[in-house]
Amino acid sequence: MGRPSVGETAELEITVTPEMTARLFDREIHPVYGTQWMVRHVEESGRLLVERHLQPTEDATGYAIELRHERPARVGDVVVVEARVVHADARECVTEHEVRGPDGKVVGRARFVQRYVPRGAPGPREGR
Repeated sequence: MGRPSVGETAELEITVTPEMTARLFDREIHPVYGTQWMVRHVEESGRLLVERHLQPTEDATGYAIELRHERPARVGDVVVVEARVVHADARECVTEHEVRGPDGKVVGRARFVQRYVPRGAPGPREGR
């Protein structure tokens, strides 16, 4: 069973669209890249790292995420999410992420834990 190696990276490039702004209760709260979208893009970049190592009988699911939004990105900005493996074992893969805006400045940082599960199984439960 292969696992990502510590230091392995993956990158995801996104252009912020009007649908990705900060929204609550189906209305725009701020006209900038929303935290919920950053969470999604962090999860997708982390998935890129584990997916290439999965066996046909296994899958991975999100278990924990910590995210800090440090500065805004505006509609039309291209942001790059870089994921880097900081820990991997038979049970889980832990990645750290930097989200950078078009000027190279950090828009956000995250830490994401994915746990391995049998393909078709529900997500992780406490005590697993």
